[in-house]
Amino acid sequence: VRRASPVKASSTPARAASDSNADGGGEAVAPGAAASASDSSALVTAADAAAVGNLVEDDEWLGLAMEMAILVRVAVREEAKKQIRGFTSKDDYKIGDLSKEIDARVKSEVARLRDKDEYELGDLSVALDQLTKEQVCKLTGKSEYAAGDLSVEIDGRVKSAVAAFCGKEEYTTGDLTREIDRRAKSAVADFTGKEQYTFGDISRELESRRAAWVQEFTGKSDYQFGDLTKTFVSNFTGKGEYQFGDITKRVGQ
Repeated sequence: VRRASPVKASSTPARAASDSNADGGGEAVAPGAAASASDSSALVTAADAAAVGNLVEDDEWLGLAMEMAILVRVAVREEAKKQIRGFTSKDDYKIGDLSKEIDARVKSEVARLRDKDEYELGDLSVALDQLTKEQVCKLTGKSEYAAGDLSVEIDGRVKSAVAAFCGKEEYTTGDLTREIDRRAKSAVADFTGKEQYTFGDISRELESRRAAWVQEFTGKSDYQFGDLTKTFVSNFTGKGEYQFGDITKRVGQ
């Protein structure tokens, strides 16, 4: 007697789904649908792999940037400490060393200006006053400073410059104002061609020169509105009478 071989289990989800449908149980399933659902849950797609790779690269770049920032900060700090150690002549820097060294050097320099071994309170003001008086004496040509020397010297130099500007040997009150007024009137007279200035001469001269220029440019003695534009277009196009499109044609040449 020949026996029938037992039914072999389906090797794929699609086969199992097909057998189940053949037995009449459940809804019809498209071939390959069950397999694709299983594959998508079990495998990583190429897009997922690329996204993970981008995240890893971003993390690496961020880490590198942080490390570089730390290195730069440490390098700057160490260079600053090195410069401070060289300035203070101390191996180990402590808070306040820089301020103390600057204070000590300033006081030492002030004491040197005062020809003293040690600085005392108020020496800086006295030293600055002494230096100022020495410079004023150099400016005035005097051997000893007296109160008001600087103001007197500046006043004398200003008056001397004004006298030279006015063409006079000695300055008197009002010379500068009179000289500026005279020069302004002289410039206006040269511009207008008149010996004596009257109110409105400049405006009238400007209008006269404008009209003369327009007449010369247009070649017409009697100006009418639009003559300036017509002359410009005629010169640009090279035509005596303008026609629509002449400017465009001229630009395109």
